[in-house]
Amino acid sequence: MKSTAQLKSVIYISIIAALGGFLFGFDTAVISGTIDSIKTVEYGFGLSSGELGFAVASVLFGSAIGAWYAGLSAMRFGRVRVMIIASIMFFISALGSALATGLWSFVLWRFIGGIGVGIAAVIAPAYIAEVSPAHLRGRLGTLQQLAIAIGLFTSFVSNYILANIEGSPNSILWFDLFAWRWMLLVEIFPAFIYGIMALKLPESPRFLVSKGKDEEAIEILIKYVGEKNPKDKILSIKNTLGNLDDVISIKNILSKKTIFIPIVWIGISVAFISQFTGINIILYYASSLWNAVGFSQSLSFAVPIGTTTIGILMTVVGMMVIDRIGRKKLLLIGSIGMAISLWITGLIFFNAEQTSTGLVLNTNLAWLALISAHVFYIFFCCTWGPAVWVVLGELFPNRVRTTGIGIATCANWIGNIIVTWTFPPMLEYIGLAQTYLFYGVCCILSFFIVKYLLPETGNKELEDMQY
Repeated sequence: MKSTAQLKSVIYISIIAALGGFLFGFDTAVISGTIDSIKTVEYGFGLSSGELGFAVASVLFGSAIGAWYAGLSAMRFGRVRVMIIASIMFFISALGSALATGLWSFVLWRFIGGIGVGIAAVIAPAYIAEVSPAHLRGRLGTLQQLAIAIGLFTSFVSNYILANIEGSPNSILWFDLFAWRWMLLVEIFPAFIYGIMALKLPESPRFLVSKGKDEEAIEILIKYVGEKNPKDKILSIKNTLGNLDDVISIKNILSKKTIFIPIVWIGISVAFISQFTGINIILYYASSLWNAVGFSQSLSFAVPIGTTTIGILMTVVGMMVIDRIGRKKLLLIGSIGMAISLWITGLIFFNAEQTSTGLVLNTNLAWLALISAHVFYIFFCCTWGPAVWVVLGELFPNRVRTTGIGIATCANWIGNIIVTWTFPPMLEYIGLAQTYLFYGVCCILSFFIVKYLLPETGNKELEDMQY
């Protein structure tokens, strides 16, 4: 039995590392409260629909680049230093985008924030996996997704409060700034806290071993991991790292025949297909559904608060069961549950009429669609949402862990960009119902990828992850 002090210590540092996930969620969602303002000439930048889409998508491009380079940077400079860099990116982005004077300056600052998002998406699961005991690694690894969900929730609450102080996101608040600018600016506070707290984190023992700092690594293995034979563990880590001079080299993940080694392709496949479950577009019509069942449009800022509350609660459920039933089984259950709920929602939308003001459904079907869409969300939040980040943190061998996570997370963001850009034309040319059915098929594809390609990583030492 691990000591209470050791347990508290590893939970504490895992929570600090997961603050990057909080900023990940906050930064990507906070833009939702500003869209209607920044596109106007009077209150924003006077953007066309194409320019608005570009402004919103800029964070996604930054995230893909940040994820790609985060792994290599973490191998060279350490996990903690890269976390601090991410906090600086978030701080600069929040300040710059809030004070932006036009489209291009806004895009630049949001792009910088996206780099921070990409870094946070890679470093938190890698770091938590490397400082956690094997029997707790799944539960602690899901802190990343929980933090993302809380970040989403906080951004929606913050937007709602700021939009209603003077009754509009276009109202003038403190320092003669519009409320929508304050929505972006408030991120400087969690970004600052993240940077300060990261300074107190111990470095990953596996990074320390790669730099020949065995004594420091031993101290961390004893204090946080509860390792009884730290010297043997150090030897095991060295054996799986291989040549220490090559640890930071990208050649470890390359293959002459297939570009990347097989385990990296597995990580890419899981990360990429997780976006094609449709999670980032599936609730686009949530506000329209609420309106269809009789709720006022004035509640549009409040609707996401309820949705993200569900996400937080379901993520906690996933945390409670992931070490008990295993990562692979949890993902398989999620794939089936998401597919069925998406198909039900799609079949309902065959009976919907699309007008210029939104969906038109009779009350009973609208409620059923609303419920089935949120059942999908529940399945995602307690299965794929937390499990993907845990799996990516555990899947790769020591010598390529952060690099592999970086490439897989980059694939995740590329998938996000594709889904975001293709949703409007799919909606226009094949219809909403068929679009939902398509993503249901993608969920079944995710089932087979997990079943036949993904190894179970639960309750194994990281040094056993050799493929």
